[in-house]
Amino acid sequence: MQTPSFESSNRVRRLPRWVFTRASRLKGAGERSAGITSAGANHASKVSESAEGQEQINRITLFGFFVLLVIVSLLLRIFYAGHLYQDDGFWFTSAEEILRGKALYREIYFDKPPVLPLLYALLFKAFGTHILTIRLFTIFYSVAISAVLYSLGKRLYNPRVAFLAAAMFVVFSTTYTTGHVQGLNTDFLMMLPYTAGAYFFIRCRLEPGEGRAGARKRWLALFGGALAGVSFQVNPKAAFDLIFFGIFLLISRRWSGSPDAADCSIPRRSDIAGSSLFALALGGFAAASLPFIAYLAARHSLGAYWQYVWAWGSRYAAYYPASDVLASALRQSVAYFGLNNTLLVGLAFVTAKTIRRSRAVPNATRVTEEAAEADFIHRRLWKSDLTLLIWFAASFAGLTVGGRFFGHYFFQIMPSLCLIGARGLSGISSALQRRGPRRLVFALLAAGFAFTIVRFHGRTAVLAADWFRGTRSASTAGWYHERLNREERRVASVVRELPDKEESADQVGLEDIRLDGALSREVGGSHDYLFVWGYRPEIYYWSGLLPASRYLSTQPLTGIPADVHYFESERRLLFDEAITAQAREQLVRDLEETRPRYIIDELGMFNPELSLEDYSELHEFMENYRYYGTTDRFLIYRRREDRKKR
Repeated sequence: MQTPSFESSNRVRRLPRWVFTRASRLKGAGERSAGITSAGANHASKVSESAEGQEQINRITLFGFFVLLVIVSLLLRIFYAGHLYQDDGFWFTSAEEILRGKALYREIYFDKPPVLPLLYALLFKAFGTHILTIRLFTIFYSVAISAVLYSLGKRLYNPRVAFLAAAMFVVFSTTYTTGHVQGLNTDFLMMLPYTAGAYFFIRCRLEPGEGRAGARKRWLALFGGALAGVSFQVNPKAAFDLIFFGIFLLISRRWSGSPDAADCSIPRRSDIAGSSLFALALGGFAAASLPFIAYLAARHSLGAYWQYVWAWGSRYAAYYPASDVLASALRQSVAYFGLNNTLLVGLAFVTAKTIRRSRAVPNATRVTEEAAEADFIHRRLWKSDLTLLIWFAASFAGLTVGGRFFGHYFFQIMPSLCLIGARGLSGISSALQRRGPRRLVFALLAAGFAFTIVRFHGRTAVLAADWFRGTRSASTAGWYHERLNREERRVASVVRELPDKEESADQVGLEDIRLDGALSREVGGSHDYLFVWGYRPEIYYWSGLLPASRYLSTQPLTGIPADVHYFESERRLLFDEAITAQAREQLVRDLEETRPRYIIDELGMFNPELSLEDYSELHEFMENYRYYGTTDRFLIYRRREDRKKR
């Protein structure tokens, strides 16, 4: 008797009856955790007498599950909605400038691809310019990513793994550096099209290659490439979705020699060539990028786009030597997986299982039905596990491209890691049903998960308690992000000339300082403009004043990255001095046109060598300003002629 053939759902009736009987029993009994959705199991489910009623129950269960995920996501994120976090001010201010009619890149300095500020502008246009607008969108966005993971987990394994992966993403997408995981940044925004692109790429190899299904494979490759292209316009590291697809196509070609070569997840001679599928993916990638390029061309911003995003970005990524990058990769990866140990356990289990199965040599003499079926299931699991490990490896490679390992960079590995983690936990549970200290292992897993939740959501509980009481606790008052926002709001109170100045920042509502700002009425003069030297664009948002220049960051003005310009020892320029001098000359022209009443020097407080008055291009212009005072860690200058008029 030959090994059973699972060539396609159209040919499934050729299989022996024992395949359907055994598959049905596997699906309904304790083997569900083995995680295999074969054509035989699907057919057995369809011919079951209770199939229609079960489908209805599953839809209700599925709806209830995702409602629960929305609630969990809300509880884990909503209490952080009263703060701005890393880069939030950059996103908010860029979007507000777009709504004012400014051209992205040409009139707004921005060093990331265009989707994020355009989306922010769209959300602000539709729902109002509020922090809560972005926070609520982030809550539902995380659940949308979970829905894609559910679909992929169900195809590769079973509903149990799919449910667990979806839930894990909602939770673990909030369990690392708070300021990096609670905001809506480029790394998080790229996750939906990045995950959906991988989903279509994987489906492309799961589909049979004959007849109409062959056309479906082509469309899947094209759609996957298009989604990767959209994701690329959020964050360039999304290009690793295409790299994953290319590696996946190459490796899956070797599966054609396995005993279950008729499996529908394996390319056959009659199947579409991998090179054709990859070419279609590249075509979709390019097609999805064209509308954004056309938009920038229409706004005459292509030159600035190339300079800020690609010329600056490539040098920014190569700023640190390879030895520092490797040391940071090791240090930050150990920290991430140590603090999210549940994901590490699942990754270790699946990796070990895949390596062991890769070394196993199939026994061609197996002729019993039970042995053949077991071999088939093991091979399908191995292929699903290997697929996810390839995606994880490609995503981790993308994570390292920036040369830094900030908390939000780890979002790129989270979709694959959550699927691997769910598969690993399911596999551990299945293994412990047969042997081993079940209670002890589960207790250790529960303790590790509890550590993660307490470590990162102890603050959530404190913020929730503050919200119910209506007052800030001592713990919140000393919290890093609370102190940063308080400093920025105190400066905003000074430049808006509120009666009690700094003290009023703690007395007014979250967004009250910006009320009646220049964005809500016609610009009245220089008092509606502000310039911040450094990288604290949050002050623009809190104050409601307009940026007096296109430069929302000093990176192109000093030539030093924002993550190192606070340290006096770091003075290595990424560009020639002539390039930064040209940018400073443009800055002076911007400031002479807007004549802002106040100028804030944040950088000079930390690094006197990069002080605003230390540059010759700005020295003459700054003679029109006088030192007004210091608020927290900010130097404030006020225009002299305004002082005389008062």
